[in-house]
Amino acid sequence: MKNIENSLVALIDRKLSGEMMEDELKQFDELLNSDPSVAEDYHLHMELEAAIGETDVMDIRKNLDHVYESTQIEKEQPSIVRSLFRSKLHRIAAAAFTIIIMLGAVSFFLLNTQNPVSNDNLFKIYYQPDAALLIRGHSEDKLLIEGFQKYENRDYSGALVIFTEILSKDPNNIPVQFYAGISNIESGKYRNALKPFNYIVSHNHNLYVEKARWYAGLCYLKLNDNDKAMEIFKEISTSNSTYKYKAKNIIKSIRS
Repeated sequence: MKNIENSLVALIDRKLSGEMMEDELKQFDELLNSDPSVAEDYHLHMELEAAIGETDVMDIRKNLDHVYESTQIEKEQPSIVRSLFRSKLHRIAAAAFTIIIMLGAVSFFLLNTQNPVSNDNLFKIYYQPDAALLIRGHSEDKLLIEGFQKYENRDYSGALVIFTEILSKDPNNIPVQFYAGISNIESGKYRNALKPFNYIVSHNHNLYVEKARWYAGLCYLKLNDNDKAMEIFKEISTSNSTYKYKAKNIIKSIRS
């Protein structure tokens, strides 16, 4: 079990440090989308890095000391959490106990620091482009295939051109609407991304509503429209959405 945890830590470390090759990065992104526990660990790492990036290191250490002492662990024992921040080589300890300590530390930073996490960093923490798992159309639809091939190859601008052409003829193609939204995000066009996401949400009863609502909330967050973002995340947090706990965490961070 420990070897598995260590392997996951190493993978996350390589992902965050930008050391992954293209094929490895694609496989890891697919794992993030298919395994909620891996995604949770990954977002935890990102939360820690965001906290470090926006708060003075000395303040972080003081806060960690407070969290550490509150656990009533013997001071003679080494603090894995403190070691995490003192060494650039370790972003997270593999033991489950350390994960619990760090979750408490992250919550402490996000809710109590004098330098709250910015909207930009919240976006970085919670945003992940969705893997193209469903394509509606026939195998002979070369334009559709080309669009999704560009998307999978991270040529989001090229994919967006093709998706836009498809949607001009078939606006009810919900999967293409969704991935056009993601392509807009990846191209830095957050306001443009809202149009396909809102279209999907307004046309309820499809497989992409839950995801579209989540990504729309992230777009509003990136655009610093906190009122609209809060409206969406509150709706998600009170639903049965797979994003409900992430939405609750974002709401707490916005309010802090």
